[in-house]
This record gives sequence, C-alpha cells and structure tokens, in this order.
Amino acid sequence: MKSKHNVLIFIPSLIGALVLFGWLFDIEILKRPKDSMVAMNPMSALSFVFIGLALYLNLNRSDSNISRILIRLIALFVLLVGLTKLYSIISGFDLGMDKVLFSDKIAKDIIKGIPNRMAPNTAFDFVVLGSAVFLSSYRKEVLSSISNYLCILVLLIGLFSVIGYVYQVQEFYGILSYIPMAIHTAISFIFCSFALLLINGHSGFMRVFTSKSSGGILARVLIPFLIIIPVLFGYLRIYLNRLNPVSLELGVGFLMTGIILTFFVLVWFVATQLEKSDIARTEAERKLSELNHELEKLVSSKTMDLFKSENRFRTILEQFPYPVLTYDPQGVCTGTNYAWEEMWNTRRDVLVDYNILKDPQIKEAGFFPFVEKAFGGEPAISEPFPYDPKLIGSSGRNRWLQMVLYPVKNTAGNILEVIVVHQDITASKEAENEIRLLNNDLEERVKVRTEQLVLANKELESFSYSISHDLRAPIRGISGFTQILMEDYGVNFDAEGKRIIGKIIENAKQMGQLVDDLLEFSRLGRTELAEREISMKELATTVYKELINLESGRDIRFEIQDIPNVRADQPAVRQLWVNLISNAIKYTKKAGSPLIQIGFMESEEGTVFYVKDNGAGFNMQYYNKLFGVFQRLHSNADFEGTGVGLAIVKRIASRHGGDVWAESKEGEGATFYFTLPGQDPKLK
Repeated sequence: MKSKHNVLIFIPSLIGALVLFGWLFDIEILKRPKDSMVAMNPMSALSFVFIGLALYLNLNRSDSNISRILIRLIALFVLLVGLTKLYSIISGFDLGMDKVLFSDKIAKDIIKGIPNRMAPNTAFDFVVLGSAVFLSSYRKEVLSSISNYLCILVLLIGLFSVIGYVYQVQEFYGILSYIPMAIHTAISFIFCSFALLLINGHSGFMRVFTSKSSGGILARVLIPFLIIIPVLFGYLRIYLNRLNPVSLELGVGFLMTGIILTFFVLVWFVATQLEKSDIARTEAERKLSELNHELEKLVSSKTMDLFKSENRFRTILEQFPYPVLTYDPQGVCTGTNYAWEEMWNTRRDVLVDYNILKDPQIKEAGFFPFVEKAFGGEPAISEPFPYDPKLIGSSGRNRWLQMVLYPVKNTAGNILEVIVVHQDITASKEAENEIRLLNNDLEERVKVRTEQLVLANKELESFSYSISHDLRAPIRGISGFTQILMEDYGVNFDAEGKRIIGKIIENAKQMGQLVDDLLEFSRLGRTELAEREISMKELATTVYKELINLESGRDIRFEIQDIPNVRADQPAVRQLWVNLISNAIKYTKKAGSPLIQIGFMESEEGTVFYVKDNGAGFNMQYYNKLFGVFQRLHSNADFEGTGVGLAIVKRIASRHGGDVWAESKEGEGATFYFTLPGQDPKLK
C-alpha cells in the first residue's frame, strides 16, 4: 500500500520540479501546458516539492523525531507562503513572496497586462494544506480528523478549478481580476490532498473509505464514478451544444437522463456483486454450521480420547519406578506417584499446598535457577544437592537428589504443567565420598613414597659418584704400573706375556672410560642448567670436526641442514651432540660409503632434531634396552663402547623437558631424534 501512496506523493513533487526546471531554462511547455494558459508560479512549484517531501516523511518516517520536526518546518513554510500572499492581497501591500524566485523572468511573464503572480485561491489552498500537513504530523486521532476535513476543502477547490478549465468557466478557477490558479497547480493540490487523506486513512470519516469491509469497498468503487460521471456528462452537454445548439431544457433533460442511466447501470452492477457476496456468505455460513456440527462431534470424540489418554498417563506415572511430581504453572504441586511415597516413607497428602518456587532448601542450595528455567518454558537438569525430608514432614533420612524438570506446553506455547523427576543418587554420592577419601589417602602415600624415592635416588647418585670417583685412582694405578712393567721388563716377556699385558692395559683404559662416563652421567643429575642461546648448526659442525680428526683415514660424507638455534645449557647440549655424532661415526665403520646427516623437522611438539647414519643399525625388538645404563645391542668385539652414552643423551634431553627416540633397521642405519622445548622459534 505504501508504494501506491509514494506514487501519489511523487506526482506533485515531480510537477513542481519540472516547473522550476522550466523557469530555470525558459522551457514554456514545462511552465504551462498551453501558451494560452497561466504558468505556475515558481514559489508554488517550490512549495509542492517541499510538500511532497513532507508527505513522504509522514508516510515512511513517521516514528522519527527528526522527520516530524522537518515535516512541521515544511508545513509552516507553506503556511507562511500562503498567508503572506493573502495578506498582500487583502492589505494591498505587496510583500513580494511570489517574486522571490526568478523575479526578472516573472516580471516579463505578462498575463492580461499583469506579471505572473500567485492566485488568491492558490494562496488559500497553501494555507489550508500547510495546516493539514502540520496537524497530521502529531499522529493523534482528533488532529488527524481535522486534517482530513482541511484536505477535503483543498480537494474541492482543486476539483472546481479543474472542472472550470474543462468547462471553460473562469469563475471556478479564478477570483475577480486576479490571476487564476494554473491547471497543473490545481492537479497538484488534488494529488497532495488525496495522498494526505490516504495517509490519515485511520482517522475520522476516512476509516470508512479505507476499511476492508463491504462498505469500504463499495465506497472506494462509487466515489470515482460520483466525481467523473457528472463532470464527463457536463462536458458532453457543453460540447454537443456547441456543435448543435438546443434549448436549455432539452440539454438538461439529456444530461440528467444520461447521468441517471449511468448510475442505474452502476447501482445494478454493485447490487449484483453484493448479491453474489451475500449468496457466497450464506453458503459459507451453511458450510460453517455443518463444520461446527462436525467439529462438535470431533471435540466430543477427542475429549473422550483425551480422558483415556490422561488416565493412561496417570497409570504410567503411578507405576513409574522413579519419584515423579507434577506442578501447575504457579509452582503448586498437583500430584505425585507411589515411588515418591516409598522413597520418603510418607503419604502424598503432605504435599497439599506445597510450592516448589517457595522451597527454602532449593533456594539455599543454589539450584533455584534450574527451577525458574523449567517454569520459564525450558527443560532443565539440576546439579546434585542434599535434601532434608523434615521440610515435608517425612521421617526418612537425608538424601542426595538430582532433579529433571520438563515443562509441558499446549500448541500456543503456554505451560500447562511442569513434570519433575527425582533421581536418588545418595548411594553413588556416598560411594564418591569414599573414593575421594581413598584417593586422598593414596595421594598422601604416593607423596611419601615419592619423597623416599627422591631421597633414595640422591643417595644412589651420591654413592655412584663416590664409587666412580674412588675407582679412578686404582684404575690409573693399574694402567700406570702395567705401562712401567711393559717398558722396563718387556724384553723379558715372550709373545704371550706381552699379549696379556696389552689386554690388561686395554681393559684398564676401557674401565677408565666407563668410570668417566658414569661420573658424567651422575654429574648431569646434580648440576644446574644455565640456559643461553646456542647456534646448533655451528656447535654440531664443530663437534663433528673434532671427532673426525681422531679417525685417521676415514672418508665420511657429512651433511647438515640450516637447523634452528635453541636456548639451553651449552655444555650439556655439546655432550649430547658428541655422544650422537660419535655413535654415528663408530657404527658406520663397516659401511661402504659412510653418510651422516643432521637436520630438523616441525611437529606438534615443536622442532625435532635428528642425526641419521647408514651404518650397522640395530634390531628394534631390543629398543627398550637402547637408552639404559650399561645396555648394549652390539658386542664389544664389533663396536667398542661402555653402554652409557645414549643414557647420557636421554638424561640431557629430559633435563631440558624434551625427549629422545630412535628408528632403525638392522644393516640399514639408524636415526636418532631429540627435542629441546627451550628452543626459541624466533632464533631460527
């Protein structure tokens, strides 16, 4: 409907804009429809543009305070234009309101010896129309009704002016010797007043014309014919009289006969439509009566079904194994089942007048929001809470409950009742408390055992350090005295004696290395880590060069990626690289083209470094022994070693919060991976 109103509002605004355009560029056809007609005054055109804007805001932005203020300002402007012109006409003192725009061009637009001016009836219409627009902006019933009556006055003046132009009767559109109202001015007034009447269609007499009832439809059908038919026949009477003059009586007779016949046909058509409507209504009432009768039968049948269903529901509720209560929308208990009586060892009569919304235990327990949620229309499950049965007069023991609340609604969404199921979780709650006590006791035991284990580990480390430290002196003595024996008395030994002495020196050296490794392993558990930035690539390369210099005649291909830096303890990380790279060098002795690769990769845990070789490898079946102290997967005859190196690597990684692991196939080499979580990605 608004789109139709916007079209009506747009027409006078468009006419006003075109007239202003015509005055601006001297386009006569835009200023006046014919050369013999009066041109619309520019101030009138501007007023129609503003009125169109006010009507648009009234229709589409009526709830905005800014729009209402703007509407009233426009209405006052139009009212001022009309009043100023009327004052000039009555007093004889020309205020020049209608000469403000295009004054030079207006002075040259002479009509019957008078320059273009605003007509008195135009000024009067602006006063009336401005008042109507002003009153309609308040959106009040009384003021809108007054606005409608003012619009009717503007509409009649506009119609008279148009009829005057059609019948060429100047008295209808002009007053005395003043410049008459322009025809497009009259048309603009008709559209403006008609649009405002539709905007105020909810007020006064316009309610009849805008209603959807038969009367409103009939009014909207007849009104255009009541206006158009007499005007049309009047014009035909004048036109035919000019072609063939006849007596006044005969002309009026033909005129009235034509109007009567036309209205007779119109009334017949309307009556026919009303009769069809009455017949259709009578038939609809008959069918409605039949439907009501069928509906009564259906309601009776459904009522019986509902009664049976309710009885069935009550039977199921009564035999339900869990306690169930029903409440009305106000929270008053309306019933319960046998399971509830059995749980609380009481009769359901104690629940008379009990209101769950006023239960202090539920409020004190902090679970009232769950109850409110259910009575607000949403299902809810409460947290477990203790309940004292003395509040309902029961002699039973305190229990832990959990409530399941479900609102039952009708088709309109209104709550009929709320069903509450009590779940007795006392046994599980008591078991939970026992488990908690056992857990607390277990945690205390674990804490004591952990402290004992830590103390034992410290004592063991201290013992290992002491034993290893004390073993160094005898081992050095054995090695030194054997060397002296060989140097001073070697000439006296045969080949077998020299071989035995060589074995003693070799075993003493191996024992010394084992003691050194044990001391290093023990030291890693006692010393504090001093973290700082370490260039991993530079450190690994340096370690490799130092180790390969000890291997004379070895040609090993060494590849290292641009691995990232880390923050860690440098001596510890250096020892880690030494152990891993020395292992790779040692176990590639028998490889045809030995290759050692150092690199990294990203994972969810962070950066993972690896050392890869193509040496002897190991059997993954014995992987669990790989990082243990004194655990070796190869014989000393094949590859020398103490079995402590990889244990040291694991301890270094663990001390930094990282990990170490390996992958291998026997005869195809091995890859050792490790992580150091202290690494800083920004240092890559």
